[in-house]
Amino acid sequence: MTIVLLIRHASNDYVKEGRLAGLLPGVHLNAQGQREADALARRLDHLSLHAIYASPLDRTRETAQAIAQCQKLDVQVCDGLIEVDVGEWTGKLIKDLEATDAWKQLREQPATFQFPGGDSVARVQTRIVAAIDAIVAAHPEQVVAVVSHADPIKFALAHYLGMDLNQFNRLVIDPASASVLMFGERGATLFRSNDTGALPAFKPVQKKDDRRKEENKMPEANILYDLNPVSHITVGAIGEPGKRTFFIQGQQGSSIVTLVSEKEQIVALSRGIDEIVERLGVGGQPVSMSEEEMELAEPVDPIFRIGQLGLGYDQASKLLVLVAYELPEEENPATINVVRFWATTEQMRKLARHAAVIVAAGRPLCVLCGRPIDPEGHFCPKRNGHGEKATLA
Repeated sequence: MTIVLLIRHASNDYVKEGRLAGLLPGVHLNAQGQREADALARRLDHLSLHAIYASPLDRTRETAQAIAQCQKLDVQVCDGLIEVDVGEWTGKLIKDLEATDAWKQLREQPATFQFPGGDSVARVQTRIVAAIDAIVAAHPEQVVAVVSHADPIKFALAHYLGMDLNQFNRLVIDPASASVLMFGERGATLFRSNDTGALPAFKPVQKKDDRRKEENKMPEANILYDLNPVSHITVGAIGEPGKRTFFIQGQQGSSIVTLVSEKEQIVALSRGIDEIVERLGVGGQPVSMSEEEMELAEPVDPIFRIGQLGLGYDQASKLLVLVAYELPEEENPATINVVRFWATTEQMRKLARHAAVIVAAGRPLCVLCGRPIDPEGHFCPKRNGHGEKATLA
């Protein structure tokens, strides 16, 4: 059994004023919120949490950090836990919206509602449920804390309870509250909802012959390089189309750190950067760069192949941080090598633009199946085995 504490962030001035913060960066906990977060951390201090996840927004990360300090854990940022993008309603007072037809639809038929210029309710529910399911899969027989926002938590609870999404407003989620879901073989069970008091010392039930807990123990991070900040960061590819090797490379002074990457990781990194800078409000600004300045520096001598990539934004330093985890050679390693690159939004936007160019310079994609066309010929599964192989021009 995996136990998930769904925690809403503590109070901030937008909550106090009844104003929609949406995806606005820089919305921090106020004095009351700090007290709530500290009290929350004390309420959970008797629990042995295995991990703490948080939405990338400031108010959730600050709430999670209060818990993390007591638990001596790091906060893991998860984009799938982010708040609803309320679009044109961002920053507006709820009382000014309540008389509108759109607000009436949100209250009466939320399952089909889309915020003007923003998310749809159904999309947010899909996003947070996928994030929670992934967290549960990564932590069998463990207790984890997930810090998110009121409406996404309501959407998630509605899903796991089998509730009609149109009824989600019947749920109440207060600041710094914890709702407890227990995930077992028969699905999820709601143990507590909107709890602001003391929680029991959860001990997940484990089968006698179940050794998954030890097997899935998270390895300790061995940080080989922490380039904070980088003087330059780029991506590149070496080889002929179809046989290229992709690299991520960062520099700090005379130090050059190169890692081998998969093409799909480069694509995901480019998209992730675009999403973050858009949320920061700098996505529409022009990017000025030359291909020469983005070339890989010699020597191209990789220290490891990347297994996973993480991307986040540090509010204090105003830097984006790219975290690369080595692809382990054995199952369940005790430690895993890590490299961190800290870069400005301008450096990362150049990286994203250059990454798109590098990816596009490879094999063209088949219009039928979407897979790269091999130089020797492409057998398309969409043609059910009929017809000649498509070849490169």
